[in-house]
Amino acid sequence: MKKIFQLIFKIIKIIFFIKKEYIIIQCHHPKLYCDNSKYLYEYFVKNRSKNCYWNTSSKKISEYLKKNNFKYINFNENFLKFFFVTLKAKIVIDSGVKFFDPLELISHDLKIIKISLYHGFGPKSLPYSKKNHQIKKIERENHQSFNYINFTSNFMINNFIKNFKLKKVSCLNFGFPRVEFLKSKRKDKTFEYLTSITKKNPKIILYTPTWRPYNFNFPLGYMKDMNYLKFNDYLEDNDLYFFFSHHSIQNYNNKPKNYSRIIFIDHFKYPFYDPTSFMKNVTILINDYSASSTEFAILKKPQIFYMPDFKKYNNYKGFLEDYKKNLIGFEAKDYKSFIFYIDKCIKDKKFYLKKFNKKILKNKKKYYENPNIESCKLLKNFIENKK
Repeated sequence: MKKIFQLIFKIIKIIFFIKKEYIIIQCHHPKLYCDNSKYLYEYFVKNRSKNCYWNTSSKKISEYLKKNNFKYINFNENFLKFFFVTLKAKIVIDSGVKFFDPLELISHDLKIIKISLYHGFGPKSLPYSKKNHQIKKIERENHQSFNYINFTSNFMINNFIKNFKLKKVSCLNFGFPRVEFLKSKRKDKTFEYLTSITKKNPKIILYTPTWRPYNFNFPLGYMKDMNYLKFNDYLEDNDLYFFFSHHSIQNYNNKPKNYSRIIFIDHFKYPFYDPTSFMKNVTILINDYSASSTEFAILKKPQIFYMPDFKKYNNYKGFLEDYKKNLIGFEAKDYKSFIFYIDKCIKDKKFYLKKFNKKILKNKKKYYENPNIESCKLLKNFIENKK
């Protein structure tokens, strides 16, 4: 059936001489509206680009885009418009490693330019370890399927060329649109959206456990002496809120529920949630291996790491460097040390930077060498020159 539709659309393109002129943008999941793709898309709209469409499958997102007179396609709403815009696509843009490709109409057309804005860079930004050759091969093919991939430093470009066999001409170094927002003074709608359930000006701890390429329970549940009721009481006593999320393609069955100060951010319930945007109002970041640490380091705010599966993750996935040696935050081993570091970072603003300022500077040079460039402008100029 797929081949029949592919043939039909191919004939339509030939008969009607359909002009390729549209840019289609999406983020790593069609039910979400966030990440680098969102900021670049809205920059296009703000600068009166008429041929730019956002792809979504979410009713909430469609309503938001419609309300703001933004152009979009949604197969569930109008499949004729969806395929009409797809047939006229000149450029497709994604923030992940798989681009918009209904019925493989995009991948089969070599004239369509595919661009990945990418989703994050840090020490974990490597193909899989030597033990996982098949997954490593798939990752290499996914990266090579793009005409261009956007990076944040020459260090990352050189490593990706080496590990994914990319062509240097395919590697851009324009930084992230979302970091451009992080550095700006613009108000954070994500913050207002999520903190409607809290008091005004809350002190927030954000926990962003990374995606694991294997089955794993909610990481914080492995912490020695962790008791969520006791932790919730601690948060109340210290007037803190603990927000946590997980990757949109990984779910945990044992995450904490129904606590007044421990709040789960469900990506699909809050499709406009953007971690980088939210960081502007976060006091402490709790992390493990996520690339969110790279962007939080730009703000020079305290980070605490908890890594119950470090050996397994290191053996299965691997790092660009000795991760623990170059850690840009305190490592909590148990509940006692976890609370200790939170207390110290809250009470003494200099406590964190006294120990990690030099490591932060080295980290930024490797993984985000220039956070002050105008990413959106650079990307827009590059893309428009390709049209």
